[in-house]
Amino acid sequence: MHKVAHVPAKRIRRSTTRPHLSATHVVRPAHAGDVAAIHSLVRRYASRGALLPRTRRDIAGAIADFVVVVDRNRGVLACAALSTYSETLAEISSVAVSRSAQGKGLGSMAVRGTEALARDRGIVELFAMTSAEAFFESLGYERSSVEQYPEKLARYEMLRAAGVDVVERACYRKLLTWVDRSRAQAAPAPPQRQPRRRAAKRTSA
Repeated sequence: MHKVAHVPAKRIRRSTTRPHLSATHVVRPAHAGDVAAIHSLVRRYASRGALLPRTRRDIAGAIADFVVVVDRNRGVLACAALSTYSETLAEISSVAVSRSAQGKGLGSMAVRGTEALARDRGIVELFAMTSAEAFFESLGYERSSVEQYPEKLARYEMLRAAGVDVVERACYRKLLTWVDRSRAQAAPAPPQRQPRRRAAKRTSA
């Protein structure tokens, strides 16, 4: 009889990344040539009240705050923007994905790219106003209140005064665990409490 050698079965490692993202799509900073494509994406969402409207001039003036996701043909399929309120606080806004590219994780790529931009700028806290609650929760955002951000409330009032129909959404926030400290302004350290010294026990002579 022939003995059959026992070959141990290979363990199959589950990939934690989606191969179609790294293989076919790239997230990068937006440039002037992307203005028309970004405007088209944002306009479709704004037309149904999912995003605040932005004109081409608005987008062009803030193009350095946008990131885009492109395919291998360099077509823009998704975008997101970083709206800065202070040296340490910014909002994730204008998250939009092309209708033909839904369900491929491109919105997540765009938000992650915007988070990377925030870290480079020293931003430590992000928030987003959204109706896509499950989407932001999957990216590590936690439910918050817009009342914590008076800067956003003031911007809402400005938009309403300009005749824009503002529909308030759920507020989500995220603290970034790492930022570029060479660009971030170091926050003052909290005062350290001095440990109390125990009084020496008196001994009788």
